[in-house]
Amino acid sequence: NAVVGGIVGMSSLITSTMSQAISRYITCALGKGDKNELKTMFSTSINAQIAVSLIAVLVLEVVGVWFLNNEASIPEGRMVAANWALQCSIIGLIISLVSSPYSAVIVAHEHMCIYAYMSIVDVVLKLVVCFMILAYGGDRLILLALLQVVIALGMRVFYGWYCGRHFAEAHYDYSLFDKGLLKELTIFSGWNLLNSSAWVFATQGINILVNVFFGVTFNAARQVATTVNGTVQGFVGNFTMAFSPQITKSYAAGGHAYAVMLANRGTKFTWLMMYIFIVPVFMEAEQLLSLWLVEVPPMSALFLRFALFESLSVSVGQNLMRLIQADGRVRMYTVHAALTAGMIFPLTWLLFRLGTPVWSAYVVFIFVFMLINLVRFYNLKRLMVFSIRQHIKDSLWPCILVSVTSFIVPMILAYVMKDGIVRFFVMSTVSVLWTLLCCIYLGLTKHEREFFIAKVKDVLVKIRR
Repeated sequence: NAVVGGIVGMSSLITSTMSQAISRYITCALGKGDKNELKTMFSTSINAQIAVSLIAVLVLEVVGVWFLNNEASIPEGRMVAANWALQCSIIGLIISLVSSPYSAVIVAHEHMCIYAYMSIVDVVLKLVVCFMILAYGGDRLILLALLQVVIALGMRVFYGWYCGRHFAEAHYDYSLFDKGLLKELTIFSGWNLLNSSAWVFATQGINILVNVFFGVTFNAARQVATTVNGTVQGFVGNFTMAFSPQITKSYAAGGHAYAVMLANRGTKFTWLMMYIFIVPVFMEAEQLLSLWLVEVPPMSALFLRFALFESLSVSVGQNLMRLIQADGRVRMYTVHAALTAGMIFPLTWLLFRLGTPVWSAYVVFIFVFMLINLVRFYNLKRLMVFSIRQHIKDSLWPCILVSVTSFIVPMILAYVMKDGIVRFFVMSTVSVLWTLLCCIYLGLTKHEREFFIAKVKDVLVKIRR
């Protein structure tokens, strides 16, 4: 299943960049308030995704099937199941591609609650699938692949129904095809592909280096750290996603100063939300992993701590990147960012050759992504009115203050309490509450603090009722 996922995943690198471009252009059209352009953009994007789907199917059915049957290391007697999994994965990829314009419309209109509801449905359905597989007496891999297609198709039908019911532009018309818009989509996607490729090289390439220099054991430790960290990053990302359409729509409507303010605020909120998770996980990494895993790979706790700050270095710059993408002139920024990210692999290889420890890969990654934020500053200054001093004052300084103070009480607690399950629950609770207080009183402005407290009171009133 991992081999099949890798084959399809390589093609999804190309297709996901097109999806990002579609989201950006639909949001821009909505920000301009041009309903005709919005309808044309929606239908053109679906036509484009259909064309991309046909190309992806052709490549996967030729190259993917050949690789799976001739080059991949598949256990004896499992080739039929592997081919079933590949075909189902291809169908799932097509469904995902054609669904992306509908998802983009929902994000552009900021109907974020629907994602929360559908995420719950998705988790419940996957849990049902787990029980079905356990009770099934036949080939479980084939059943899993088929059920995943059924879930993806069900989600696609629901999103299509929801968008058609709530948004006037979300009605596909094959005759609405704008070559100019398609050209813009393709160019924008092409530059995004360069960035995505650099990202894959900087992540999957490092895994290969770790495997070559240190062996499979440390790859397993990195995978454990990545899994836990990915859960944290995904949770925070779902909350901060709301900034993306606001930034794009404001910029498209001519509100450049407001878009810059949103990007600054989004940077701060992302950092603060990450820290609410970083502090307790950092302090109790060993205990957390021992509760989750029967056998914890060596250095997994250390890798998890580094991975949290690696994730922070990536996440805090996302809103600045979205601000650049909202402008649309992404060519120079993409080249600069890709070249900078491209330093991660050779620098890590050089350090490993010099005999540095395995965790030095995380240090290189964090350092390079700090440089990428400097690249963003340079390009924002070039494209629009953007004050680096204001960004530091409004966003970075409050975050640094919170970052330092949020560890004070947990460190004292760790010093006076013995390691164990009791400390784990006490530390987790105290760390979250203390960090939250630091975020509220040191990270937020007076206006933001009053708004936050008012919202909390509203929620508490609703719960009481």
